[in-house]
Amino acid sequence: MAILMFAIPLPQKDKRLKGYMFSRWMLALSYIALAVYCIFKGRLELELFSPIFLFMANLQAVLLALSHINLIHPQRVTTKSVLLHFVPMAICLSAYGIVRLFASHVTLDSYATLTEKIGQAEVIIRVIWMGQYIATYIYFMCMFAREFRRWQNIAADFFADEQYISISLIQASWIVLLVIGLITFGITASLQPEISAVLNMIILALYIAMGILFLQYPRLFMEMKPVLYEGKEESGKAANNRWEKIRKQIIAQEMYLRRGITLEQVAREVGVSRTILSNTLNQQEGMNFNSFINRLRIQEAQRLMREKKGLSLLEIAEQVGYAEQSHFHHQFKHWSGKTPREWKISLGEDV
Repeated sequence: MAILMFAIPLPQKDKRLKGYMFSRWMLALSYIALAVYCIFKGRLELELFSPIFLFMANLQAVLLALSHINLIHPQRVTTKSVLLHFVPMAICLSAYGIVRLFASHVTLDSYATLTEKIGQAEVIIRVIWMGQYIATYIYFMCMFAREFRRWQNIAADFFADEQYISISLIQASWIVLLVIGLITFGITASLQPEISAVLNMIILALYIAMGILFLQYPRLFMEMKPVLYEGKEESGKAANNRWEKIRKQIIAQEMYLRRGITLEQVAREVGVSRTILSNTLNQQEGMNFNSFINRLRIQEAQRLMREKKGLSLLEIAEQVGYAEQSHFHHQFKHWSGKTPREWKISLGEDV
């Protein structure tokens, strides 16, 4: 699985997928560490809070959790943040190493032994280390829950319900990770070889499942990209191209002529969030949504006056989406500088 994480190429080139590749490398490292541990596990004594197992459990917790958080909030996971999350584990490992320089290893082969030797420095450090592992997992669970909720709120503004495939994918992978954490705790606290063997097999199966889910991510990246980078304004040619496509769709489908049309409705039909639509419109047109719709309506009203001179002002107002004649008059004067009546007269038509 680690080889697959490194070897499988990305289906499309996008510099923003570097965040995903970073996650994949972290996940690959965790698979390699797990493989090494499994190879040498048979030579290790089964005991409570084994230092080697605690080191592996902490390493897995950090790598797996950050690899998932990086998928939904790439800006949150930096090289610095990754290193900082290893600090608590490094402190426990250093403390254990210092104690071992001055004392022989304490084998905790039963809970009675743990109770008997609880006052010894090594045992205290191992218990604290176990507590640190649990705290780390709880911390990451809370962090992911917060980021995932934030992501879902943003995604709700972008996608219809049937487009939530990628969100379900990440959620499923995270649930697998949560179960792995709970089982890991069970292995650490168990002294029964049969139970440990079964739990280890379950973890291996879950790791494979998680890897398969994780490898599905790139093909859904284009769906998720606007959610991941929501709020970061496009500029230059990319922004112009985006807006040109949206504008053409609005005009081609005559959305602006629908009575009571809203920003949310247009955003849903053109496939972007209301936030992105509003920001792009303001950036490209220099006006808000209502002003843009009113300008298009008045332009259409002027076209109707030129090409269909038999229409009354009431009929024109209704055809371009105005329910109230007074609103039509106000907007027409605002955008053309003349009242509808004055405009008709200027075209040589008797009113």
